[in-house]
Amino acid sequence: MKNRVINIGVVAEIAEALKEFKDQVIFVGGSVVSLYTDDPAADDIRPTADIDITVKLMNQGNYLQIQKHLSGLGFKLDMAGHSVCSYKYKDIPVDIMSTEDMLLIPSTKWFKLGLTTLQTVQANNIDIQILSAPYFLATKFKAFNDRSADYRTSHDIEDVIYILDNRINIANEINQADLKVKEFIKSEFQKIIDNNALEEIIAAHVHPLVIEQRQVIIMDKLTQILTR
Repeated sequence: MKNRVINIGVVAEIAEALKEFKDQVIFVGGSVVSLYTDDPAADDIRPTADIDITVKLMNQGNYLQIQKHLSGLGFKLDMAGHSVCSYKYKDIPVDIMSTEDMLLIPSTKWFKLGLTTLQTVQANNIDIQILSAPYFLATKFKAFNDRSADYRTSHDIEDVIYILDNRINIANEINQADLKVKEFIKSEFQKIIDNNALEEIIAAHVHPLVIEQRQVIIMDKLTQILTR
């Protein structure tokens, strides 16, 4: 579980650095994937190089004020980053997104729709907010679609498969979710099946030593999701 410990440690460092502004932030992206798992048999997670956060209700009107506040907390704009909202805290890359549609600032409707289902979890004893599992999966599918990537090599799909495999009640959570996010997730899983390479895609993202056992679990959960 080395990568899990490292990822959560970095999340905790950023959460602590945000101080009171942490309450305005939702932690998203690959760095928090392991916080969604509750299967004691879960394999280690992939390492992530950066932290993604979404600022609640950030808009064009208050962006400069938020930018100034982050600068005062030690977050510096990263001119070599992914976008105009790429920062660095010490040597940690931090990408900032918004729940609102903004010019040049990454967003997705699932951030905003997911505000009503936020959950508080702990990263090294520090409270942080994350999306509920269904909305987190929706953001991952949206990111995959935006990148037009290969299912077998995509980190977004790797994260989806990891949560599907290692979150015990994920099928029930999806089936009980709001209809919009439920239908979106179902349609995305159906696309994977229609790709006619489901077993190959699963095998690309599950450790070969446990693939035989875990594939059965993943397939069973997919059946529960797609038949209800």
